Amino acid sequence: MTLREHITALRKKNKLSQQELDKRANTSGDLVGRYERDEVKPSIEVVIKLADAIGESLDILVGKTTRTYF
Repeated sequence: MTLREHITALRKKNKLSQQELDKRANTSGDLVGRYERDEVKPSIEVVIKLADAIGESLDILVGKTTRTYF
């Protein structure tokens, strides 16, 4: 899976909207949607914020560690 697929799967697993995740990660505007559509790539700082906001480790979010989402 790609980073964008991991973001989407984990966001949905935790029943978060894109807007809720943006707010929790303290990102501006509609960035989560843009990441999920692969329009832009997040910086490592933002990936860390997203992992924290979702409540998962960075390894899980970037796919270094395998986990079942569903």
